[in-house]
Amino acid sequence: MNQNTLSKKLGARDFIHIGIFTVIFIVFFMACVMVMSLSIYSQPFGVALAAFVSASIYLLLRTKVPKAGAISLFGVLFALVMFVMGSGWPIPTSVIVSTLIAEFVARTGNYQNYVRESIGYAIFMLGTAIGSYLPLLIMKDYYLKISEGNNVDQEFMSRLLDFINGPYLALALLTTVLSSALGAVLARSIFRKHFAKTGLLREQD
Repeated sequence: MNQNTLSKKLGARDFIHIGIFTVIFIVFFMACVMVMSLSIYSQPFGVALAAFVSASIYLLLRTKVPKAGAISLFGVLFALVMFVMGSGWPIPTSVIVSTLIAEFVARTGNYQNYVRESIGYAIFMLGTAIGSYLPLLIMKDYYLKISEGNNVDQEFMSRLLDFINGPYLALALLTTVLSSALGAVLARSIFRKHFAKTGLLREQD
């Protein structure tokens, strides 16, 4: 990265990188959510697991495309895929809002600050979790309708909606933030040399 990052526009190669990493991110994200959806007790922690597992993918994308607008485009693509897959409007809406906040946080560090990129990632994953699970608590009828349209087992959904409560949801959201942070730390440990080379660790070393 260099100091002129903010003034650089996204190019064809950048769009390709964003597309590829978004697809990889979605694959890992969906795999984690599906694994955690095997039980009503673990289902609300699906995004938390995905936050930990997918952190390295997100941060690698940030080193490949450290430019203004990259995070927002990633978030829009992710939101669109979630919507097409039948998530309804809460998840895409929450994802886009949290992505815009993550973009702003990263921008304050000129897209070169590991800590701010990590904070932005945690905000993005928290927004995804809120959009995914808050409707379970406050929009139960809507969630049942969506799940029925997606051929989700209605007995499972009914049990999940009966089980979910405020404290448990708060725990799931807190776990998502912590998992995002731990995932970012692990990514830094694994890719430290690469991050330093591209500038993402410049202010921390």
